[in-house]
Amino acid sequence: MEIRTFAERVLFGTTLEEKLAGPEGRLTDEDRGEAMVGTPESPGRPEGLRMAESGVRAELPAERELGREEPRAVLLHCFANHELLATELMALALLRFPDAPRAFRQGLVQTLRDEQEHTRMYMERMARAGFAFGDLPVNGFFWKHVGGMESPLDYVSRLSLTFEQANLDYARHYAGVFRGHGDEETAVLLERIYEDEISHVGYGLRWLRKWKEAGESDWEAWRRRLVFPLGPGRARGTVPFNAEGRRRAGFDEGFIASLEVFSQSRGRTPDVFWFNPGAEICALQRRAGAAGQDGVVGPLMRDLDLVPLAAACQDDVVLVQRMPTVGHLQRLKAAGIGPAEFVVMDGAGRLPAGSLLRERKLGRLRPWGWSADSVAVAAEMSGHRREPSVPWSEALRELYSKATAAGLLAGMVGTRPEAALAGVVVRTKEELAGAVGEWRERGFGEVVLKAPFSLAGRGMIRVREEVLLAHETAWADRMLGEQGLLVVEPWLERMADYSAHYDCEPGELPRLRGLVRLHCDRGGKFIACVAGRSFGRLLPEGGARAWVEEGGAAFYAEELPTLLGPHVEAAEFRGWLGVDALMYREAGGRLRLRPVVEINPRCTMGRVTLEMRRFAAAESVVGWRIFHDRAVRTMGYESLRAFGEKWSERFPVVMGRSEEGPERIVSGALALNDAETAELFLGVMAVGREAVAELIG
Repeated sequence: MEIRTFAERVLFGTTLEEKLAGPEGRLTDEDRGEAMVGTPESPGRPEGLRMAESGVRAELPAERELGREEPRAVLLHCFANHELLATELMALALLRFPDAPRAFRQGLVQTLRDEQEHTRMYMERMARAGFAFGDLPVNGFFWKHVGGMESPLDYVSRLSLTFEQANLDYARHYAGVFRGHGDEETAVLLERIYEDEISHVGYGLRWLRKWKEAGESDWEAWRRRLVFPLGPGRARGTVPFNAEGRRRAGFDEGFIASLEVFSQSRGRTPDVFWFNPGAEICALQRRAGAAGQDGVVGPLMRDLDLVPLAAACQDDVVLVQRMPTVGHLQRLKAAGIGPAEFVVMDGAGRLPAGSLLRERKLGRLRPWGWSADSVAVAAEMSGHRREPSVPWSEALRELYSKATAAGLLAGMVGTRPEAALAGVVVRTKEELAGAVGEWRERGFGEVVLKAPFSLAGRGMIRVREEVLLAHETAWADRMLGEQGLLVVEPWLERMADYSAHYDCEPGELPRLRGLVRLHCDRGGKFIACVAGRSFGRLLPEGGARAWVEEGGAAFYAEELPTLLGPHVEAAEFRGWLGVDALMYREAGGRLRLRPVVEINPRCTMGRVTLEMRRFAAAESVVGWRIFHDRAVRTMGYESLRAFGEKWSERFPVVMGRSEEGPERIVSGALALNDAETAELFLGVMAVGREAVAELIG
């Protein structure tokens, strides 16, 4: 019997008897015929096994239910369909590629016959549970995404090295599940299939290596052949990853590690995140490229481009400046911080040419901050999302301004006495001198001058003398010239800085997500953030009582959202919003709140800390701090790498599992970015009171 004739019977047969029957007599490959043009819409199938419409499938049972016959049969029915689809696709490959090497075709025939046998084995096991193949709807996902193959290399890349590779996880895992339920017969069946799959995957790997371009790694060659929505993630099961089976199939350690940490959506529409810390600079100058000229923002953007992992889900996309190393992603994954799908931006900070993000259906776009720079990136994806991008407008720009925060606090006169301490907005040197003098007349020995747009405390100066010194005057003149105004505030005896964090949606009031303690130095410069289950416990002595007396909880959950609402609505703003505030001591000793200091219509390091709590045990406090290379060397370390290693040695990550969920970090410290590739900045996450205390310093 000719291989071509055998393949036609398997592909076009309309009964299972035809499709699963072995060849008649000895197979020969002398009359290969012409290559089949195009791909049939579907293979021949009996009536009950015709592929259902997209999305229609039987609901798979939970593992705990597999000790019963009916759930077991439902799962095996799904497996049988996968084996039948593989059989049909192998027959299709034989007909599509008659000119393929003889050894390739002979190996493909043997694999096809194995898949026929697997299908029969599943059918026999289902029958003993009272199920026939076809009793449940079946889908054609494999057919849809492998059937369009245009070369033998496409075949091995899509079927052998993707769908069959995933079965290395499923077959071994479910063999253990069934054995745990006392079903030795099904466990043995799956173990036999598992052994066959190792050889099938190895067959595909050998041909990939034969046909790939010189100098190309297995991983690179395979990824290049996959067409979205197929991706490496489809070659990994949704059960525990089986590295040993892949070693036996012939994969090298680099390939295995890359696959283990790879992430891409398997159906859920992904959100897209990226870190643009120069949003305020771009807001000030109203142009997308402004941040790139800043000597701090560039390295910060490159070093901390993994910060969005704090908020992203595993299926989401994170735009990065450079691809994270596999080793670093393994460390993050071991700590429960699952990787996202990473897309490397080009040298101009835009999507690379040909990026699938220009075409894919996407969910929300989640930049660090909406500004001229992020809107430019969003425009490249604007036609393929469920919602419109946030328009960049003057109203949104004004949300960034510290003058807006000063006005918001001033508007609370009559409801909160602290409103009397709202900053004064000045536009000339004469108004500046008057505002400074007025605060001094009211008993404040020191004042703070703030530029309306700044980054991490770089736009403020503390004035201690009655008359501005020469360098203070020069700074004020420059800021007035560049930004048009300054905010003048009294310097308070601050006892604790903190921030409130909101989610903003169109047509809704901002919704409080949580509060975070901010630790600053004596000059008010930010050091670190700390979040925990109880905000009151993060405050200094007497702080929790003052928080209650001042009505802090109700203010941030109810009153402030109402005050913010008109500003957010006018700006058509959506996304993250943070409000910085502080607790200070009055002259009489009483602790009071200054409930609004700054408004940040973007993500903040406080929000990052709040989001990081999902990786930690509920009872553990979480800290987050960014260390600069200069400070690290001042501490006596020769590099950020040595500094990161010391943290890992002193506070190793300890994982623990609660009854309610997966393993989370109980204690320890972890660098979110890779210390080996960091230029100037290293972001360290600490969990547990001892590590957090060390982090704060």
